[in-house]
Amino acid sequence: LLALQYLHGSKIIHRDVKAGNVLLTLDGDIKLADFGVSAKNSSTVQRRTSFIGTPYWMAPEVVQCETSKESPYGYEADIWSLGITLIEMAEMDPPYH
Repeated sequence: LLALQYLHGSKIIHRDVKAGNVLLTLDGDIKLADFGVSAKNSSTVQRRTSFIGTPYWMAPEVVQCETSKESPYGYEADIWSLGITLIEMAEMDPPYH
C-alpha cells in the first residue's frame, strides 16, 4: 500500500498490480515490481484510456476502455488491482480464475 501511495503521489499509475509483481526480500520487506506498463501523469487528476494490464486484475473501468475511450480511469484502478491481489493471496487464485 505504501508503494502505491508513493507512486500515486508521484503521479504514476502502475497498471499491473498482481501477486506476481509483489516481491519479498530476505529481510521481509515487500517491494512492488514490473513498471513496464506504468504511466506517468502530468497532473493528479489526469485519466487514462489505454487498455493495459493483466485481465484478472483489471478494474472494470480499464476493461471498458477496450470498447469505449469515453470512460477513462485513474489511480483507483491500481487500488482495485490491489484488492484482487489480496483475494488472490488469500485464496491462492484470483477471483473467477
